[in-house]
Amino acid sequence: MSLINFLIFPAVGAAIGALTNQVAIKMLFRPYRPIRIGQWQLPFTPGVIPSNRRQIARNIAETFEAKLLSGGEIHAVITGARARRAVIRKISEMFDVLGPLAAMLDPLTPKIANKILEAVEEMANEAVAHGGELDIGRKIEEKINAMDIVQLEELVLGVSRRQFRHINLFGGVLGALIGLAQALINLFL
Repeated sequence: MSLINFLIFPAVGAAIGALTNQVAIKMLFRPYRPIRIGQWQLPFTPGVIPSNRRQIARNIAETFEAKLLSGGEIHAVITGARARRAVIRKISEMFDVLGPLAAMLDPLTPKIANKILEAVEEMANEAVAHGGELDIGRKIEEKINAMDIVQLEELVLGVSRRQFRHINLFGGVLGALIGLAQALINLFL
């Protein structure tokens, strides 16, 4: 009888561990909407992500801007030294096309470049300002909030599917180890 316990307890533990982890992962998203019985709302409905969607979207947007790419970084590229060199080069190319007459305008190149770059700087400042076209965080937050919850689930699960499989496997292994420990305890009791 004790040998069977060393097979059955770990197998049952592994199944329970893997299954509970799978259910927990699904319950991050599901159910999509609250379940009500009369006036009473069933606990844990909707799932964690649908019920906290706005805050999660805000957190993702803030993290993305702080750690990956911000409007300020885009602003720096648009208005930085490389952009200045490109504008001056294009002005010079334009003057070269105009011929000898443009040679008189060549000393004006820095002033013309400054005026163009001032306009670019002004446009870039407006674009990265809160609510501007390059307000990356706001755009991410809006896109996440606009997604259908099923699309959001597929996005998260699609990116993390492999990691979630590892979580399920870990649950199974942990369950099997607990089952093995139970079989050992049962053997000595």
